[in-house]
This record gives sequence, C-alpha cells and structure tokens, in this order.
Amino acid sequence: MSDIQRIVELYNLHGSKRRVARELKISRNTVSQYLKRVQDVKDGVEETILPKDRQIQRPCTALTPEIREQIHSILEKNADLPKKQRWNGQKIWNHLVTEGYTISYSTVKREIASWKRQYGHRDVYIAQETDPGCRAEFDFGKTDLQISARWGKYPMASLVLNNSLYRFSYLYHRETFLEIIDAHIRFFNEIDGVPETIFYDNMAAIINPRTKEWNPRFLDFSLHYGFEPHACNARSPHEKGTDEQTVGYVRRRAFSERTAFSSLEEANQYLAATVNEINDGFVYRRSLPPSQGLLHEQETFAPLPALEFSTYQSRSARISKYSHVVFESNYYSVPDTYPGNYVTLKYSPDTVELVSDNALLARHKRRFGKGELAYDLTHFLKTFSRKPGALPHSRVFRQLDEAIQHLLHHHYTGRHKDFLPILSLFRETSEEELVAAIRLLEDHGMVPTYETLRCIIMHQAVQLPETSFPPDRISMEEPNFSHYDDYLRGVL
Repeated sequence: MSDIQRIVELYNLHGSKRRVARELKISRNTVSQYLKRVQDVKDGVEETILPKDRQIQRPCTALTPEIREQIHSILEKNADLPKKQRWNGQKIWNHLVTEGYTISYSTVKREIASWKRQYGHRDVYIAQETDPGCRAEFDFGKTDLQISARWGKYPMASLVLNNSLYRFSYLYHRETFLEIIDAHIRFFNEIDGVPETIFYDNMAAIINPRTKEWNPRFLDFSLHYGFEPHACNARSPHEKGTDEQTVGYVRRRAFSERTAFSSLEEANQYLAATVNEINDGFVYRRSLPPSQGLLHEQETFAPLPALEFSTYQSRSARISKYSHVVFESNYYSVPDTYPGNYVTLKYSPDTVELVSDNALLARHKRRFGKGELAYDLTHFLKTFSRKPGALPHSRVFRQLDEAIQHLLHHHYTGRHKDFLPILSLFRETSEEELVAAIRLLEDHGMVPTYETLRCIIMHQAVQLPETSFPPDRISMEEPNFSHYDDYLRGVL
C-alpha cells in the first residue's frame, strides 16, 4: 500500500505518469492502473484498491544456485551429443530427485527454457552466390482462378535461375509427375539449354520423403537432359528461398488484378506476358535485367538433347458399346470402324491419344471434369449411315454448333441420310470453317448442300444467285413526223 501511496503523491506533485514511472523505475502502465483504481475507490466503483484475487510473485526458493549450476552443466554437455540422445527436462528432473534435491518438474522446465533463450543454438543462414548456369530451383504453388465462370485452385509450376533471376511459370490442372516433366521441358526449351543442378522440395511425385529415394523415371529424365537433381532438407524452405519467393511474386504480379479467364490456355498466355515483363525489368542489386542475364548464362548451359523426353504415360482401356473409353471419369470416342475391344490409352498433361499396333486411332484434348464428353463426330459416320434416325438426338450431334443443328432441323427434316455427306466434311475442315460456309450460303438465300459447302471450303468458284432489281422506266422523245414527209417527197 505504501508503494501505491507514493505513486499518488508523486503524480499529484508532478502531474506526469511518465515521470512517476521513471522515478519509481516501474512501468507507466502500472502507474496508470493504480491511479485508475484509486479514482474508482473514490467514486465508489471499487471497494478496494488491490484486487482480492491478486497473485503475489514470490522468488523461487527451491531453485538454489547449486541446483541451477547442475542443470546448466547438464545442458552444456548436451550440446555435443546427438539430438535424439540429449537429456530432456524429464531426464534432468529425475536425476535431480535421485540426487536428493526437492524441486518440481515445472521449475526445471522453466530454468531449461531460460538457459536455451540465453545460450541455446541460433540458426544462421549462409548467403550464397551461384555461378552462371550452375543452379535452378523448382516449385509448385496454388493459384485461385475463375476458368469458364468456375472457381478452382490451379497449380502453377515455377522455375528460376539463381544467377540471372530469370523466371518461368506455367499453369496446370493437376500437380503430378507428368506436369513436373512437362514444365521442365518447356523451361529448357525457353532458355535453350539445361542448367547444371536443380533443387526441389521433398515432393512425393519425384522423391520418397521417407527413404529419400528418387523416382526411377525422374532419374531417367535427369540423365536424358544432363542435370543433377538435389532435394532440400525437410522443413527448410530457406534452402530454396529464391523460388519460394518467385511463386508468390509472380502470383501477385499476374493475378492480383485479373482472375477470370475463358480457358486455362488464355490464363497461360496472360501469365507468360506478365513473366516476360518481369524478366525484362530491372532487379534490385542486379546490374542486368534477367532476360539479358540469361544470355550470359546460356554460354554455360548443357545443350538440349537431340530427342525430347516422352511425357506420355499409357494404360490399356476397354471400348464400350457406345464406342468410347473412360479415363478419369470422362469419355473419349473411338472410331466405330475399329474392330477391337481394347486400345492403348496414352495421356499427357494436355492430350489423350488412343493407339493400336502403333497406329493412332484418335487424339482428344484432355478433360479434367467429371462426366465430360470428348467426341469426334467422324468416328460415328458409319454407324449413322446405318442408323440415320439416331442423328438428331445423339450426344455427339448436340455438341455441334447451333448453325449445323439448325440446318438439319429446318432443311433436312426426314432426310437425315442426305445430311450425312455434309457431316463428312469434318474430315477435311474444322467446325468453324463449316459454320462460316453454312452462314454464307444462307445469307444469299441458298440451302447449303454438300457440293456448295465443299466448294466454299476448298475455295472453289460457286455460282451464287445475283440479286435482280426492276428496270428503270424507259423515256422516249416525242416523234417528229416532218422527217417522214420529207422522206416521201424524196428530200431525204
């Protein structure tokens, strides 16, 4: 209470909480707290100045200098032992109790924590300077984007050259072994060479985090391109800090203002333009922009191999009675002329190929949703020739442009078999060119046929009907009969 009375006296004398705290060598918050409680007692808000549940901190009497010296001695010896064989708090406490000392386990833990704060190991990072072409780093990062009006998390593969700080990024639907290989190949082709070493996280797709054994196929890939892979220690992102910062920097720079795209291809084009701007700009404490620094590094790169590494993976697939195969819950069509029941399905990050006896049967753009259809209408033309009535309501036909569907329903009603030659034009042209030809003929009042559409698509002359207009009114001068009289008289 005497201390509180002294606080009040000094505050009434000087009128400054800061000066009271300085003279009494206590916290200014403590001064404010007790001045407030004194005023509350005067106003009748509180009954006592000191709270009833106030805890008084007493100095520890069990932790004698002798016990403290023993604890410190054990901790100092611990520093030279392997981490898993050092004495922990429980072991030190058991040792002290066995020696006859009376002390609690919590007191021992507090002393150990205090010693570690003062004398414990402090991690020190070693700054690195890499030679040109010596080192690159790889990492994946998630990016939230709105593709085709649907939000999703898309992995962004990033690689960076440590010497020039040249960056590369590419978006994918998945984060698997195929995407890792594809990102490397794109990066190597862009920089026109291969760096000496590349550092990675402990990604399960390329290295077993428990045994630290590399994926054999990834080792084949590294030998094919001639670089040495290195894995960072677990929970040590600073060992690959350049790329860790690159992922966040590129993501903020590219997608902080725009997040909506019609397709992932459009998003990748936008990302590539942004990364080019970054590589062309100057970097803090760098004499050259990354794009020019890359030119110096290219002199030290290993050359690209003559043959590119295959990014495909394959599996056997069964053909259903609807002439399609199922892969990752999506459907891919097979030509109805193929006689077998099984095909080899080869897939990459972007495409799905159906192969039999080294012959390519079909190639589709890979789908990543659920229940999506990747159908080629030409695969079903033979079946439609036998079952023309199935054409209007078939799934594959309903995927076509509305102009093609309108042509069937309004000009070929009941003549579905006559419409099939028009569909066979898909073997020679794209859907966009066929739709443009249909609209051109319809704009001139003609019903599109196979012959006229093919002539337009093949850029041949087509006799389009000319628009006729009514003739102008004929005007004639009044006849002069005097000329006739002169003719009868023989004057003319």
